[in-house]
Amino acid sequence: MRPFSELTLIGQARRLRPHAIRLLEGSGVRVGRLRQLTEATNVIFRVDMEDGRRFVLRMTSPKSAHSVENVRSEIEWIRALNRDAAADVPVPIAWPDGDDVCTLEAADIEGAWHCTRLSWIPGKMLSDRLTPGNLTRHGALSARLHEHGEMFKPSPDFRIRAFRTLFPYADPTYPNAEPIVLFDGRAEDLMPRRRAEVFLEVHDRVQEELDLLFEQRTPHVIHNDLHRWNVKVHRTRIYALDFEDLLLGHPIQDIATTLYYYRYSPHYPERLDAFRRGYESLRPWPEDHPGQLERLIAARGILLANFVAASRDADDRRMAPEYLTRIEDRLRTHLATA
Repeated sequence: MRPFSELTLIGQARRLRPHAIRLLEGSGVRVGRLRQLTEATNVIFRVDMEDGRRFVLRMTSPKSAHSVENVRSEIEWIRALNRDAAADVPVPIAWPDGDDVCTLEAADIEGAWHCTRLSWIPGKMLSDRLTPGNLTRHGALSARLHEHGEMFKPSPDFRIRAFRTLFPYADPTYPNAEPIVLFDGRAEDLMPRRRAEVFLEVHDRVQEELDLLFEQRTPHVIHNDLHRWNVKVHRTRIYALDFEDLLLGHPIQDIATTLYYYRYSPHYPERLDAFRRGYESLRPWPEDHPGQLERLIAARGILLANFVAASRDADDRRMAPEYLTRIEDRLRTHLATA
């Protein structure tokens, strides 16, 4: 049998499928159909029950560096958002033992997979409905999450990383810490000297920005992954999905993560305009000085480059050379215009 990490993302999901069915049936679910929704780090299935009801099963990959405490903390905030009617989000569905998280381990899937169940949200992904109106609603959704994040009072068991550095998932006080391989020689084939110099220059400028942010303001919980594939639109409603990358940070960091996925499109100026209009309909735009947002957007590329370079998965290794070249080009453009 091939090692799990040598499989494609689709192959990994296929190997997980029978485990997912056994897990669900063992919890009393009569599965009619199991449909894979994503080809990404985590494996997400839509579960159609025999009685017609639907929900989502998310299986959090060990390589995502999230502990079971992190996942429970994610669900805690989602429950609070539902309770306070602060934003449209899925409803968590506890397992029969009352826990929000069920951990799956098996010899053929490598590591512990933390599994959660959430209500099914109808509609289309925002990525398929990038109208000016929906982009404005996306900005307003971001603002509502920031409003709630500021007032949210977590339980004593709530535990998530702080976005104090460019690589928050490398925090060694958490299990499965992501190694930083871009600068320590472990990814030397991907990081020739001139590329490393560019990455380091942007990294150091970003770290100065983060140090100032955390010195001047108190962080609060942020979504940190509210991109267009984690947002759904259905009629007049817009939903935030996939809260697993929660961090303690600041609104401008969250917005930078969101806008990174618009930034390199020729339509970016009008998309930024629409998003900002929606955000400012509820809250002031949180950029402290010109260039701050651009610098934090550039940082996202470095974070993702390290994730790809550090990954053991075959798909990530195949894409790494082209991906790091693309990020280098973006960073050089950023430095030339900063």
